[in-house]
Amino acid sequence: MPMKRSTSLSGRQLAVKMERGGQVVGQVSAEIDMPRLLTTVFAATSRDRGDLPFAIGEGGEVFTATPIDKSRLEALPRAAIRGGTSGATVLPDWIVATTPAPGGSPLTFGIARPVGEALHDLRTSSARNAALGLGFIGLALIAIVPLAGRLTRNLETLSTGVRRIAEGDYAARVPVRSNDEIGRLAVAFNRMAADVEAHQRSAVSQERIRRELELGRQIQHDMLPRAPLQAGLTEIKGVSVPAREVGGDFFNYFTLRDGTIALLVGDVSGKGVGAALLMANLQGALRTRLSLGQDLASLAKELDVEIERTTPGPVYATLFVGILDATARHLRFVNAGHNPQYVLRTDGRLERMESTGRPIGLLSGGGYVMQQVDMTAGDVLFFYTDGCVEAEDAAGDMFGSERLERALAKSAGLGADQVMVAVEAEISAFRSGVELTDDATMMVVKVG
Repeated sequence: MPMKRSTSLSGRQLAVKMERGGQVVGQVSAEIDMPRLLTTVFAATSRDRGDLPFAIGEGGEVFTATPIDKSRLEALPRAAIRGGTSGATVLPDWIVATTPAPGGSPLTFGIARPVGEALHDLRTSSARNAALGLGFIGLALIAIVPLAGRLTRNLETLSTGVRRIAEGDYAARVPVRSNDEIGRLAVAFNRMAADVEAHQRSAVSQERIRRELELGRQIQHDMLPRAPLQAGLTEIKGVSVPAREVGGDFFNYFTLRDGTIALLVGDVSGKGVGAALLMANLQGALRTRLSLGQDLASLAKELDVEIERTTPGPVYATLFVGILDATARHLRFVNAGHNPQYVLRTDGRLERMESTGRPIGLLSGGGYVMQQVDMTAGDVLFFYTDGCVEAEDAAGDMFGSERLERALAKSAGLGADQVMVAVEAEISAFRSGVELTDDATMMVVKVG
């Protein structure tokens, strides 16, 4: 059977017992020189941190490696050195840890480590670090206060600029004093202010143009007849379908002193107030000269020279001017570069009244020829401007003269108002909602 060995230490006595099958077969006892044994054990303990290894006997006797260690250890509070206990005791300058020896020995082993110097170094280091931290904080404050003051001033300058723009001063700018974030912000602000100023100028310009167009539209509207004209059985009516832009289209009819009727249809080149004013001036000149009974060819020639002499730039007007004798049923006319106008006979035939000279004011001096058309009761005179035939659909195709002639032929025998409504409906159906780019002006005379 295997041997079993057990060792026990009691005081200074070391006992070694050998057993087999529960029977003691051998026993040895020896007396131990405890101080020398513990000195040998303590010699193996690291002491680079000033550690003091010690042991406490069963009777409270303290064993150390050297007498000096023992005197240092005995200077510590007795309560920190307790035999038979395990734990750690923290003193102001020491930490003492004890633990009972294994195997039932009455010894208690312990280590006392001095921490006073380490705590002093720690306190010194902490104080030094705190001083350095406060120094850095002070330096930071010395640097930050002026920087914060400059930042505040720059932000106040930007705020003032924003307030000026909000109050309507779109020329407001801020100085750029640096290349840092504040400087870049100032550059961005000045760029934004310039964009706002340009946008404002554009808005003002657009508003001025809008008012100009509105004024031109009003001038054009006020110059047109406001009611149909009925002379015996002869009926005259006109309409102008406005486009987005103000043009120089016009039509007019009025009775002269001899009972004849003046018929005017024209289109001034250009758009806006300029074209509207020239249209108004041209109508005034026509009314004055027609009231004096001037020959139509001479009248057109004088207007041709006058407009070229008095208007700036390449400004001209196409003009159809006629005098209708409703009693004799004939029309004398001059067509100055205007679209061919139409005579719609009662049987549906269409006759064109072609141009008899160049547009008024365009290469003046070419002269004009007056022509005459005889009519019968029920014939219709149809006058129009190029806005009618140049109306476009969604594909960009124009209404054209052929569609206009077909629409007129289908309206043969109708009254003046019915002819106008029929042609206008044809043009509107062709456009299918596409806006006009030029005014579409029409005038219809139903001869009685």
